[in-house]
Amino acid sequence: MTPRGTTEDVRSVQDGYAVADRYVRFYPVMALGTLALAFLPLFDDVTFNDGAATVRDTYGTVFDMARRPGGGPAVIGMLLLFGLVAMLAVATFAPPRSAGLPSAIAVVAALIVLLLITKPGTDTPKPHLSDGGTAGLVLVICATVLGAAHAVHLTVLARRSRQRPAVSV
Repeated sequence: MTPRGTTEDVRSVQDGYAVADRYVRFYPVMALGTLALAFLPLFDDVTFNDGAATVRDTYGTVFDMARRPGGGPAVIGMLLLFGLVAMLAVATFAPPRSAGLPSAIAVVAALIVLLLITKPGTDTPKPHLSDGGTAGLVLVICATVLGAAHAVHLTVLARRSRQRPAVSV
């Protein structure tokens, strides 16, 4: 059994951060994918007969929905989207050493998931997700899981490094 605070313990924590930095490889791909999917329609068009006439609802991209009357949820979605892309970019160029940024990525991505599933601001009948909307939903679910896993990993590493006294290598 080795004494606490040995060079081996320090290397173990450093190796842990090297492993934690591997999460960062996924962040630029998610940022670019999320930004690209913002320019695709989220929902399929809806056609229904209200008895007197056939009505067709077209939703378009998140930007198109934000311009419509009642587009408040789409504006919130745009803010969340740009916030997520910005956080992913920051995490790409400055790999986090604490759980704060990955946790924020997970929370913002989870809010986007909630918006895509509940579809606020859409009429009845609710539209189905388009192919682009489905891809966006999968991408933000992955961002939620990746951000949460990264945050947990960094939290465990921080606890491990606090438990062991620092030793010069």
